[in-house]
Amino acid sequence: MALRHSELTQKFGAELHGLDIENGLTDALFAEIVALWREKLVLVIRDQAIGDERLLRFARRFGALDPAPKLDKARSHAEGFPEIAVVSNVIEDGAPIGGLGAGELAWHSDMTYVENPPVGCILHAWETPDGAGRTFFANLRGALASLSPDEREALQGLSLTHDDLYTSAGTPRYAAPEKRSAQTHPLLARHPSWGEEILLVGRRRGAQVIGLGAEKGEALLDRIWDLASAENNVLTHVWRPGDVVIWDNLLVLHKREAFDDSQRRILHRAQIRTLHPHLKPDPAESLPIARA
Repeated sequence: MALRHSELTQKFGAELHGLDIENGLTDALFAEIVALWREKLVLVIRDQAIGDERLLRFARRFGALDPAPKLDKARSHAEGFPEIAVVSNVIEDGAPIGGLGAGELAWHSDMTYVENPPVGCILHAWETPDGAGRTFFANLRGALASLSPDEREALQGLSLTHDDLYTSAGTPRYAAPEKRSAQTHPLLARHPSWGEEILLVGRRRGAQVIGLGAEKGEALLDRIWDLASAENNVLTHVWRPGDVVIWDNLLVLHKREAFDDSQRRILHRAQIRTLHPHLKPDPAESLPIARA
């Protein structure tokens, strides 16, 4: 079986066709999926009627998984599946079944407030409002390629602070003070799976550039966010139940639009902490070329 796909934008993103992620994925075909993921950064697979156990089996083929992070509600993971985060606005028996509600989520990468942020995310749609609650993806590979040589050189030696005080919804994260996490990462880092240089920016709220004054630091972050979120650098995903979307957490930012809170939206997410060594490209292989 050959891997079939169609491009979602000229720069990045691909929809895979004719796949059942639970059955028929030979090792060779799965390696093709990983290679396409490396190139396209965001992969969409439609019509996957699976539960959490099957989602985890698929996710573990990529590598080791992270536990679900704390969101903004006491209950933030699927019952019996600590690696599955539940993103939902649904209330059952008087309590939220997941986090992040129905409001807008700002541009971000997940969990950059830890020492080794996850390399990838897999989000499976259970229930979705018709045409609403869209997710947008911004290509950081393209943003880095759009910087001038002088701008790129100016990033050398600069670091950015990342903390977990607030979620991408701007709501306080549900965690005890002693469980809080914060980290400083270089703005120009090295991708742990692909080896290429990346912009590691996380999220804007609370971010501070170490090595520049506040005014210059904010101007620099404005420039990066403007490049990343430029219209020709963004992919829009309109969810349908059964969608599985896989994205590179370190080369892509994502955000969500607000939607009517009376409409149910339930998505389950697994996070790939590290890629299996046998799936990583040979270090001697040429790296993907970032195109502006």
